[in-house]
Amino acid sequence: MRGLGGGAYAGATAEMVAGLMAEFVGESQERIADLIRRLPKGDCLPELRRFIFDLAGQARNFGLSMLETVADQAQNYLTATVTLDDRAIDDLGAYLDVIQDLLSGKQADDGDIRQMVRALPNRRGVEIDEAPEVRDIEVVLVMGPGTQQTFVERELRACGYRATAIPDTLKALAYATRAKPDMMIVSAVMPQLSGIDLALALAAIPATRNIPVAVITSLNADDPQLKVLPPNVALIRKTSAFGDDLTKALQQGFLL
Repeated sequence: MRGLGGGAYAGATAEMVAGLMAEFVGESQERIADLIRRLPKGDCLPELRRFIFDLAGQARNFGLSMLETVADQAQNYLTATVTLDDRAIDDLGAYLDVIQDLLSGKQADDGDIRQMVRALPNRRGVEIDEAPEVRDIEVVLVMGPGTQQTFVERELRACGYRATAIPDTLKALAYATRAKPDMMIVSAVMPQLSGIDLALALAAIPATRNIPVAVITSLNADDPQLKVLPPNVALIRKTSAFGDDLTKALQQGFLL
């Protein structure tokens, strides 16, 4: 019996994958052309959300890391987009242009993902007065939407940092290995993989072990669950000291 890595079976499989890839690219280019045409009218937000969601999944299936990361960032932007005003139309048009270049091969999928992320429009998120210019620093927030995320994101925006919100620890882990963010702030209590487990995984993987991590928790510092964390993981307590702990965590991560 021939192995999976060679022979007629491997050739047929490669041909089938190439056919599926070509079909995916063709359909995506048709959809993106329609979206680019409709975007200035501001009437295609639901269709845009569906397209980006589908694109992220298909890019993941085909191992297109750059395209998947751009789609992830577009989803991050769209979660904070309620209506297609002039700024959102310009920003999302920039996302669609990059996606179009990746699909057409004008831009290679094996480029510098970290640099690409920082060149994309930043999500709108929490509006603050006199917001500074967005700096070349990305902080990933791994937590569900709510007051906690709003507070942390406001503080990050006040520092001029790019905030990427990912409410799923498994997706956050995959994203970190690709995009290499400057820091990750994780809620300890998360579905599937806990924030503590995510911090341990990040510390164990060579590609992510140097990324500063902070864990938001209501547990006491001497709780056994926190004792397993590496000593360089900062703790942000859900107490009146939350703001001070966040500042210390950013300082520990050399972001302040």
